[in-house]
Amino acid sequence: MALAPVERLDILVLVDNVTDSLSSVPPFVTREWQRLQQKGMRLVAGGSLCCANHGLSLVITAHGPNGSRTMLFDGGPVDYAVERNGARLGVDFGSIDAAMLSHGHWDHAGGIPRALGMMRAANGARDVPLYLHPGIFHERGQRQSDGGVLPMDRIPTPGQWREFGAEPIVTDQPLTCLDDMFYVSGEIPRVTTYEKGLIGQVRRVAEGAAWEPDPCLMD
Repeated sequence: MALAPVERLDILVLVDNVTDSLSSVPPFVTREWQRLQQKGMRLVAGGSLCCANHGLSLVITAHGPNGSRTMLFDGGPVDYAVERNGARLGVDFGSIDAAMLSHGHWDHAGGIPRALGMMRAANGARDVPLYLHPGIFHERGQRQSDGGVLPMDRIPTPGQWREFGAEPIVTDQPLTCLDDMFYVSGEIPRVTTYEKGLIGQVRRVAEGAAWEPDPCLMD
């Protein structure tokens, strides 16, 4: 595999844990309000602004010598955050060529189905490649102080992703995509002593099976 060189990389924060219009930023960062004004905001009001939500979603565009390609990296926790922020930030969902889910947690996956719908509505109903690790489909939960387990929302199966308009690419191996301007790492080994993972996380590999420890989140 060989990554192609790019001239510029733009990262648009679609969903994040916080929204902050007051703190200072480096010169290469465009503030949310500045972006909103570029996209038509003429009055500062609550309805004009993006919403923060627990999770992450990034629209990443690589500009190469033969044009640009765009990847959706995660989808935040919920459909309305993707739709609200995408409309206000002027995201061209039709230009998004592929998507990937960094790991199998609801706060990164919950908004992807809606994002896929907006992509297909803008790209002529073309299915969108979606990169997934095979380990994300296990049911997960968090062990509670009383010994019980609070389950997490499940990640859709490959078949369900197809119904949403994705073309699932399920692999734990590294690969390049989108004219070799993007590198999908595949499974990342845990090799350092500080990588203790998410303490208390558990999973079960089949319906009704016993919960087993799953702190390292190998997907």
